[in-house]
Amino acid sequence: SIGGSHRLRNVLLIAAGRAGYGAKPMADNTAQGIAAVASQERGSPTWTAVVAEVHVDPSSGQPSVSKLTVAMDVGTAVNPDGVKAQIQGSALYGLSRVLYEDITMKNGSIEQGNFDTWTPLRINQAPDIDVAIVQNGHYPAGCGEPATTAVGPAVANAIFNASGARVRSWPITAEKVKAAMRGA
Repeated sequence: SIGGSHRLRNVLLIAAGRAGYGAKPMADNTAQGIAAVASQERGSPTWTAVVAEVHVDPSSGQPSVSKLTVAMDVGTAVNPDGVKAQIQGSALYGLSRVLYEDITMKNGSIEQGNFDTWTPLRINQAPDIDVAIVQNGHYPAGCGEPATTAVGPAVANAIFNASGARVRSWPITAEKVKAAMRGA
């Protein structure tokens, strides 16, 4: 694919700039985290960067995401509104996966069978999402999945920056954050 690391650098700079990463003051126990993914080896390459702004309640360990900033290089966006919707949807799915979804197996089957035992992100938990679509004239690329892969690491990095807690398994729960804050 054309551009490789230059395209990845570009989306990192765009996401960081739009989010004010490292440049704006943050409230106590609030921080930003950044992550990026290059899908250049795929037949439909994209380059994606995400900045997550997260508050961690120091007494409970509960993380809450207030904003996601996503920059994605898609080559040419044939339908920019559709591209934006795909990016927003994949960012929300990534957030749901990292903070809320806990899928377990028992006897070779998934235990969760419905919403009473599986809890995805609810609409009232959705943060603001700022999307920057980078178009550079290259052929159109897929945009429905890449943000999913970068949201989790961005959120985990923000939690670490806000609290010093490095949680390495999903979902990232208040209990896991609190345990990591205690050094357990």
